[in-house]
Amino acid sequence: MIEGENTNFRDSSEVRGLDSMKENILTDRFKMVKNFDLNLLTTFEAVFIHRSGTKAADALGITPSAVSQALGRLRVHYNDALFIRDGKALAPTTVAVGIHEGLAEAYDNLVAKLQNISFDSQPTRIVVHCSSYISMFTLNVIRKVLDEIAPDCEIVHSSSDNSIAEMEEALIFRKADIIFDAHPHISHSRVSQHIASEAPVMICRRSHPRLSGSVTREQVAQESHIFVDSESASLLSNRLSINTLLQFDRKCRFISPSQLSIISMVESSDMLAFISERFYQKMKNSFDIQKINLEFDFPSQPVYMIYNKAALNNQFFSLLVRKAADVFLQDLQKNSQS
Repeated sequence: MIEGENTNFRDSSEVRGLDSMKENILTDRFKMVKNFDLNLLTTFEAVFIHRSGTKAADALGITPSAVSQALGRLRVHYNDALFIRDGKALAPTTVAVGIHEGLAEAYDNLVAKLQNISFDSQPTRIVVHCSSYISMFTLNVIRKVLDEIAPDCEIVHSSSDNSIAEMEEALIFRKADIIFDAHPHISHSRVSQHIASEAPVMICRRSHPRLSGSVTREQVAQESHIFVDSESASLLSNRLSINTLLQFDRKCRFISPSQLSIISMVESSDMLAFISERFYQKMKNSFDIQKINLEFDFPSQPVYMIYNKAALNNQFFSLLVRKAADVFLQDLQKNSQS
């Protein structure tokens, strides 16, 4: 009994000692940040994403003056300019890039905790952010999976016309649960899965005065072209690859983020454009367009499913993206074999 009492006393002392150590650590951390307004980090992230004080203010619902004041305090704290005027945009310094990369995962986890992401809660709605075109072959997959695991869950689709800044904002500030995009949005705090490859085809109107069926590089070089408006490095790289294959720089007359607008312009003009094979097959009987062929294939455009790693702490969300990824990958493998 005496030994037991001594053991309990010793264990109790050790527990009190550990509790005291934890309390001291928390106290030290509090002392370190008590004079630092953590709201400044939200302002910093908004400016980093939008590269603009005015756009950051709009996104946060505050005045540009408040953003300027917040940046001023951050510059004093870090003893660095953080953002430097580059034309109409604000370019981050190397210190600002380091802050963003160092805080990204911790900030994401903080937002997740504040929004009460638990291990077993089932949300009443899922927000999916993607372009109108990508929604045509992604939203139905999400709907089918939700029919199976949560038939009462509402699906909300938001769109941004290929704006990388808006998609980054949707991820960081939890405005969307899942993003589908041609840009991978690579970050250590996110998961980016390749879920589709869109094969491009060149189109013109059926009654084009000079082109029909198979054409040559020289014929294509004489025509004006339509480009997809996008900030994606992947799409821009594909544009350059196509120019390399064609062996000339295409003359651009019209730019649009919408494939629907692009085919509408094609059928009412002599301009040429690239759209996805999938979209062409859906629209070829509804619009006055035709596919024109060259003697080589063009590079496919990858599409990604992106979401925050912290969201995987929720078992329901983890199941949703796993089942959706399985469906997408099956389709991807099937298309690659055909």
